[in-house]
Amino acid sequence: MRSRRRRTADLAIQAMNNALPALGVSVLPSGRTRVMIRRHYETGPTWWGAIGAFLTSLAVPLMMLRVYIEVVDRALRFWDGSKSSEFTLAAAWEKLSDSNAIVFTLIASLSLTLLCVALFFLVGVGFGAADVTWRLWQHGWFPQRSQYRLPAQIATAVRKADMAYKRPPGSVAQQQALSSLARTLHYIYDEILRISGQSVTVTHPSRRGKLLREHHLKVIGALEEKEAVIDVDVRTALPELAETLTRIVNNYSAGKIGQLLPASEIDHATPFEPVKRNHFKMAAVAVLLGGCGVLVAFLDLPEAATTSLIGAIGITIVSIIYGPRAREGLDFLDSVRGIQRP
Repeated sequence: MRSRRRRTADLAIQAMNNALPALGVSVLPSGRTRVMIRRHYETGPTWWGAIGAFLTSLAVPLMMLRVYIEVVDRALRFWDGSKSSEFTLAAAWEKLSDSNAIVFTLIASLSLTLLCVALFFLVGVGFGAADVTWRLWQHGWFPQRSQYRLPAQIATAVRKADMAYKRPPGSVAQQQALSSLARTLHYIYDEILRISGQSVTVTHPSRRGKLLREHHLKVIGALEEKEAVIDVDVRTALPELAETLTRIVNNYSAGKIGQLLPASEIDHATPFEPVKRNHFKMAAVAVLLGGCGVLVAFLDLPEAATTSLIGAIGITIVSIIYGPRAREGLDFLDSVRGIQRP
């Protein structure tokens, strides 16, 4: 198994070494880059490990859902005092809603929390299954050490750039090769964004981490500009893109994560703007705030106290979900509460 992985790594390195001269690029991968590419293939699990992870991702949420159903069923039966098969959720809810408001709120909050946990794991099944399936399709192994992923991805991108370069201009084969290259570049952009968060030498939050993040956003912006030239002059754009990627990976392998490209090359570039995915956050805030509002209504508090309590809960939820961008969430919270600011 180890020798097969080593052969796979050697083939990836050889393909990169052959692609760069074919593209007219004089820069070659450094020795450290080649070592990291080999470790990328040597530190991943086997097919059996990936299949085991896939089965685990299915079993855990199903077990959590089963536990949730049992806990809620037993809790409602205990509260209803019924041990027969004639127990119904509607009857238990009617009895529970007529009880003390504080007790009802505690039980309803516990049930809602357990439901959210179960749904979280069920949603995780979809993403986990899709991710594991994609990794299985990509030959079944993936690196446990994330710092080795970027060199391997760049080696793949350089090889695909060479494939597109050799295809007849404007042909279907070249378009397919360019499409595959674009997907690989997308993965590279995501990996560059993770560097500052994965580096164990950078504390968070810190000005050093902020500067590192800004540099990586400019690097991605410069790469996007070179990628855009493909639609203008593919024969010129591919060699320049391959050379830039090779210099990035050599600097990265040398530990220069704060200078993947010289400042003179990226100062003019427009920084990349990551997708914020605010729609998920907005949905989470709306659902949690609505559920908390319903529970607070059962406390039978004075109107002024109810409004203040819901506002405090809303600010807490927004602060937790949005983090440093809580100001954006507060604007959305105002719209949920029906407040319009000038």
